[in-house]
Formats: sequence, C-alpha cells, structure tokens
Amino acid sequence: MPDIGTKSEREVGRVIAVSNYRVTVLLDSEVRSQIRSFPYQITTITQIGGYLLFPVSPGESVVGIIIWASENEMIEPDEEKGVTLQLARARRILKLNLIGQLREHEPFKPGVSVYPNLDTSALLPAHSELKSILEFQPKEEQQELDTPLPLGHSSVYTGQDVTCSFNDILARPLGVIGNTGSGKSWSVASLIQSSLEKLSGQIKNASGEAYPKPKFIILDINGEYKNAFPSKATSGSSTRGLNEVYINDEPFVLPLWALNLNEIEYYFEASQASQKPVLERVVTTIRERVADPSGGEKLREILGEVENSFANLDVVHKNTCFPTEAYVKSKVKALYGHIRSSISKMKPLLAEFDFEYPDKLQEFEDTECDSEVSGSSDHELSPQSVTEIQQRINSLKMNLEKIKQAVLTRGIIKPITADSPVPFDPKILLKDEPFTTVISRFRGQERIQEYIATLRLRIQRKLADKRWHIFSDVGDTFENLLKKMIGTDTDFVNVVDCSMLANDVLPYFCAVFGRILLELRGHAEREKRIVQPYVLVLEEAHNYLKPPREGEPLGLRLARETFERIAKEGRKFGLSLIVASQRPSDVSATVLSQCANFIVHRIQNPEDIDYFKKVLPLGSRDLMDQVPILAPGDGLLMGSSVNVPVRVKVKKPVPPPMSETPRPWEAWQPMKDIFDIKESMNLWLRESEPEGEVDLPKLSKKKKTDTENDQ
Repeated sequence: MPDIGTKSEREVGRVIAVSNYRVTVLLDSEVRSQIRSFPYQITTITQIGGYLLFPVSPGESVVGIIIWASENEMIEPDEEKGVTLQLARARRILKLNLIGQLREHEPFKPGVSVYPNLDTSALLPAHSELKSILEFQPKEEQQELDTPLPLGHSSVYTGQDVTCSFNDILARPLGVIGNTGSGKSWSVASLIQSSLEKLSGQIKNASGEAYPKPKFIILDINGEYKNAFPSKATSGSSTRGLNEVYINDEPFVLPLWALNLNEIEYYFEASQASQKPVLERVVTTIRERVADPSGGEKLREILGEVENSFANLDVVHKNTCFPTEAYVKSKVKALYGHIRSSISKMKPLLAEFDFEYPDKLQEFEDTECDSEVSGSSDHELSPQSVTEIQQRINSLKMNLEKIKQAVLTRGIIKPITADSPVPFDPKILLKDEPFTTVISRFRGQERIQEYIATLRLRIQRKLADKRWHIFSDVGDTFENLLKKMIGTDTDFVNVVDCSMLANDVLPYFCAVFGRILLELRGHAEREKRIVQPYVLVLEEAHNYLKPPREGEPLGLRLARETFERIAKEGRKFGLSLIVASQRPSDVSATVLSQCANFIVHRIQNPEDIDYFKKVLPLGSRDLMDQVPILAPGDGLLMGSSVNVPVRVKVKKPVPPPMSETPRPWEAWQPMKDIFDIKESMNLWLRESEPEGEVDLPKLSKKKKTDTENDQ
C-alpha cells in the first residue's frame, strides 16, 4: 500500500519494541515538528489518537493507534567517536496499540495476523488510507444490505469524516456514556437524525407509496427531545400535567390490564406464599369474564371445579407417600370431601350444556363410606388402603380430564391466562366479589382472608394514589394502545415524554413499556420478527436500570430484569437499545456487557472510568485515559460498527435537543426574563385538585398473628 514515491516523506520512525498488541516506535531524529507535509496532504505526527502504518509485506500494512508519547535524552558519542566529549540527544518515543490491517484494494480489516518486526518503518497514513481506516465500507457482497452512516468528523484529522455501519450500530445495543453536558443527548439526536437523513433519499415512488420505514422510540426522561423531533400532532399541547405521559405531544395511558402477572405482583407487592396465588386467580378470573362470550362464565366454572379437584387429588397422592404420618387418614378423608363438593357443583352445569356425567364420578359422589379411609383410627394407612387410594386417584383424574376436554373442545371459551392483555376496569379489584369467589375455591378460607388483607389495602392505596394514575385508568383497546406506542407509518420517531412521572413510578412505566415492545415483536411469526426493526432509546438509564442492590425497590428490579432481557434477546426479535447514561457504574453490568458499540464522552469520576474499562476489550482500555479531558461534543467511538476506535466530533443535530447548559452571565442580565414561580406552583398544585370520591370497601381490622411476615 505505501506509495514508493512518497515513502520518505511519510516515514517518521521505526519499531524498537513489539509486545502482544502494543508496539513502541522511535521517531527519527529529524522529526522535530508535530506537523509533516507530503504530496497532497498535511498531517500531524504524535497526536494521541492518531494512526501510523507498519508495512509487513508487499501491499499490506498493520495499523496502530497512538496512545502515549514521550521524550527523553540519551548520551551519544561525537562524530569522531571520541571518548572525552559526549553530546546529549533527544529521543522521541511513541507507544501504539495495534488495531488492524490494510491491504491493497480491500476494506480495512480489524485484528492483526502478521506483526511488524523490529526496525519496521512507521509511516503516516495517506489520505486514501485514512479514509479506509475511518470510513466504514461494507464488503462487496453486503453492498446492497448495508451502508456507511456518517456520525461526524475526526477530532485528530481535521475534515476527515467518520462513518460506521448503519446496520451494526442500530441493530445491536449501543451505549452512549458521559457526564452531564458532555454531549450524550447531542449524540443520540445526531445519530437518529443522520439515520433519517440517510434514508430520506430512498423514496422510489413519486406518489409516496414507497417511503422509508425507520422506527425510533425514545423514553425521554427529562423532556428534552421534543425540540429535536417536533411532533406532527395537531391537538398536542406544550403544557405537561403532573403524573402524565405524552407520546408525540398526545396524552398516553398505560392501564393496569396491560401489565402481565409478574408486573401486577410487583406493582401490588404481593407476597410469595398466599397473596400471589390469590392475586393470580383473581386477575385471571377478571380477564376471563371480560373475554368470554355469553355462556362462557359457566363453562369457566366447570373448569375451575375440575382444576380444584385435580389439585386436591395431587395432595391426596402426596399423603399416600407418607402412610404412617399422624392424622394422614383424616387428611385424606377431608380431601375426599372437598373433591365431592367440587363434583357436586359441576354436575348441574354439565347437565345444562348436555355434557355426559361419567359413571365413575357419580359412583364417587354417591359413596357414603370409602373403604380405604374407613375405620375408627385417624392415622396410619395400610398398604391395601394406599393401593386403593391410588387407583381411585387415577380413575377420578381420567374422568375429570374427559370433562375438561369436552369443555375446551366446545370452542366457546378462550385460552385466557393471567398474562393475557384483556382490558378491564382496575376498580373491579376494589370489590369483594372477585376475591370472595376465588378464595371459596381454597381450603382454610378465613386464614386466607387474613393473609390477603394487607394486599387489598395496598391495592386500594395504589389505585387511589394520583402519582400512579397512569396505571389506574381504564385506557383504550389493546390495538389502540399498541398503535399509540408504535406510532403511524410516518411517525419515524416516537418521543415518549415521561418527565412528569414520580421517581418511584418511572421504573414501572419504563419496564412495562419495554416488555410490551419485546413481546409484540416476539409474538410475530418467526420469519417476520426482524421485519422493520425498532430502536428503543433509554435516556438517563441510570434512573431505572441500576445494578442489583439489597433492599432495592421492586420497580427498579422489574426494570432491570426487563431491559436485561431485551439487551440479551432483543436482537433476535428486531428490537435494539440505545442506552444513554451519566453513570456507567449505576447501570446494570449485564446491559453494558451486551453493548456492541459505545460512544464515550467526557467522564471525570475515576470509579466510572474504572467500571467502564472492565466492559471494554483489553486493547481499547488505554483510550479511556483521555476521556476526562474530552471537549463537549467529542467522544470515543468504539465497537464492531467502526473499523477502529476513533475520537470523533459528533455532528451537531439540527434542531438540537433541549439539553443546553444554562448561561448565568447572559441569563442574569437586567432585561432577561425571571423564573415564574406562580405558574410553576399552579402546575405543581394541579395534582391536588379533587377528581371525585373513590369508593373503597371497608376491611375489618385483623389481630396481628405470627403469620404477618407472609403479608
């Protein structure tokens, strides 16, 4: 690759040490200036972040990035090699990390297969070589599938563009890291705008039938992206209500019914032992009632009694495993009673739908005394009794399964679960009836009522708390909910302004929003999952994507679990992340470790720098030493989307996000505006305005028991 005609002008030194991925270069004695000119180019020599080339074979060079420069003195004999007079002479030394290879007529190749030897010449890159290093070019077979995406220009080589792989930087998680005011929002907005600009020339049909189909969804925590991506909404207002969310200036509600069971359990802080099973059954029952057509409720009742019978039969079987346990016979006898009760309840319902009532069930229902559990003793089961009980279990299960299949094959009821997004009014959870109905299917009803008393109080509190209003509304249909989240075909950027949410509400909202997007993509047919991929931007991610800590709020745990799953699995479903944060040490290491690319702006906290180094490849860690002094808008771009790690001055977004740092000298001048305290106060007090009485059921006070930990 080096041009023979300009080699002498480009050569600046030679290799004096090689170690793994690092080489040391001794600059030539005549290299005194930081600037070197040669035909058609003027370039710098020892700039940190610059590049040098090392020819290793005809037409092939290894590329290194400068990470360190120094000067020291050496004692050298005079020209006559006299021993009485010695002259001091400066030695200028560079250290470089090897990053890749250049071959004639081929794109840059990351990684090194041939090392430079001692005394190998160190050459300045020519303009064409610099373009090959800093500008991504897809391979020949990928020309129609990928394209370079411009991000800005090199901070070291003035005027040299920096581009990356359009596919790689947007299809895989990207981390944008830096202190406040360092340019994170600028970089995110610039990246999105550059992507849209790159796609804007792809319209092939003058009638507008064919147009680009990008989809960016920004979780805007501080409300700063509205300016960079103005909304097309005609009814949108600039006023923001407390505890409200807006998508493209339109109010948005994420109703409770959109949450899956795990999220609802987290939301109401249900305990593991008793409250979760009851809450699951209540939520499932409510969804079933809404989804089922006429007549479906009674069919559900049949299935409920069948499931209760199955559960009791399982407990009977468990007791037969311990035939000498105290009161085992009385336990089995009591369970038989519960099973008979369920069978008796379903019998008239089966007749109503003309279902056949199995003879074995009738025989069991009519039996007054079961031989296997008869006798005066309440304890030990004989081997013969155990055999008879197990035969009874198998017979009953077989006949109950026939009833279950007959109900399901009728085709009236839908396969509803506690996770199904079936709309319902959250106020139903304030009523006694759903809980009474569900608890009636459990044994020990009074104890269960006591256990769930605190759960019901939390339900009342959450539904009455205006801070959680976004989950308490009935909302819209599931289809309309998704349309608002995704936007129309021409809404290329959906700005989800959640800046007015309370700190403890924000993690729940972000977690549910992200999970719905992932499941929407995941439920598509396998071959269509990567059609029109979505990019989800997590702005200020440290607010809800924290590493695990003991005693952390459940909302933070839920958000971390959701976005760790998206970071690990989202690529397969066409959902990628852009994670922007001021504090990498306050962001889940699992999420950061999944980021294939990073834009790192100024970071000054040593803990953050050390933490961030741990998730970077070894050869890129030295570059982190320069991040404390990066200028605003400058960043280190590293990862699989670029040929080499590069210091880039990000292109200014037009229009920019509203993240400008205040200028006190200008803002405090006599003719400038003052902060309107009254207007802000009135907006603040809006959440105190009454919205009508909430009818809460009265719960009887329970005496504290030893089971309070379960609540």
